Amino acid sequence: MVVLVLLIGTLTPVLAQRNSGKSDAQAVADRLADGRQAVVPGDLLADEQFDDDTSWEDFEGDNSSGQVLNGTYQMQVEENYFVFEIDRDDHTDVIIEVDTEQLSKSLVNSYGLMCRADPEYSGAGYYFWISGDGYYAIQKHTGKSGEFETLVDWEESKVINQGRDSNHITAVCAGDYLALYVGDTLLAEATDRDYSEGRAGLTVSAYDSGSASVAFDNLRVWEALTDSKPSSVKPPKNSTVRLVDYAGQPQSVVRELQNLGFVSPGGGLVFTEDRAFFTGQGSWFTPLARRSPNTHIIMAGELTFTVGSANDLEQCSLMARIGMDSSGAATTFAEVGLTNAGELYILDRFSPSSNANVTVGETILDISRPVHIVFTMIGSRANVFVDGELALSDVPIQERGGIYGIALVGKGAGARCEGRNIWVYQVPSGRK
Repeated sequence: MVVLVLLIGTLTPVLAQRNSGKSDAQAVADRLADGRQAVVPGDLLADEQFDDDTSWEDFEGDNSSGQVLNGTYQMQVEENYFVFEIDRDDHTDVIIEVDTEQLSKSLVNSYGLMCRADPEYSGAGYYFWISGDGYYAIQKHTGKSGEFETLVDWEESKVINQGRDSNHITAVCAGDYLALYVGDTLLAEATDRDYSEGRAGLTVSAYDSGSASVAFDNLRVWEALTDSKPSSVKPPKNSTVRLVDYAGQPQSVVRELQNLGFVSPGGGLVFTEDRAFFTGQGSWFTPLARRSPNTHIIMAGELTFTVGSANDLEQCSLMARIGMDSSGAATTFAEVGLTNAGELYILDRFSPSSNANVTVGETILDISRPVHIVFTMIGSRANVFVDGELALSDVPIQERGGIYGIALVGKGAGARCEGRNIWVYQVPSGRK
């Protein structure tokens, strides 16, 4: 789902707080139990049922409008614009929940909640989106450039009711931890430190398939209480460690790695790529997610390697921590891949002027079939799983940031490296 939005002017509504509403803190606490960060609701800071026509200010612009109508707050926006409404009170750590109903016909839209919105910069803050066609994302807006930065990329979920239907959305902003729930289901988690306080809000966006109209009701803002006590669990040193769902969804793989102690809770999905490939002779490389470099990551993908020459070295690989020069050539990188002899390797080219460090696995792999690779690069260590088995453990690499890619070194005309279901997940800097 490609997102293109144009920012309209800053809006200055008033969120009327009504703390007399009946608390349902236990239901919220139960819902948040699946999150990686322990978060529970504290005081109820705002409870808005939109029963009073004056509870929120009406507004009407050239491309958007908002009004209290029929016991809901209804927002409309024309195609290729987005609109937001923020309250008048600053918060730090909050849990925000709201009932939504899409009123417009088109499925190509997005709507949801904001937290830590900065009224000084139009649109700045964290956005928790769902869409009419069943996708979700977490994004950040600086309010200056008119662009969103993706913290959790758009993914589809059957939990989201599509089209003219209702959804219950919950957003968590606690410390640097962000989470999105629809109904009672956790859909996305991320970490970011850019905004520590701000205002709660509602938002609607329309794209190039018509206007969007959404009704919001039962808006609640809770104080978020956290237990930030760090874990002392150490990663296992057992070479028989195995991932069960190594080819599953990113969140499932990440959860297994957390349970095994290889990564700490937190972070968020950087990108997914369904398919990328190269064929032929030469050295081929394509960068992925150029605008989202990271140092501490999990990367995964299914590699299918067709050998073009048995006499010369050929390689098929995934790459991270890539640094590029002004011409777009990769000058530094950390590479996890396969040779045409079936060897697994990590190659760390940490300097353009120095020889790379190479670590080769002991097992010869069957590359006549697809090979699924999952690897972690956290700080100065890397771990590699092949088809779920821990194949390379605690390999030293140089700590640095960079982007990602897929590469082929082919010597024969029939050489081919194909990657499927490639994804990267950014994680905190330390292991459990």
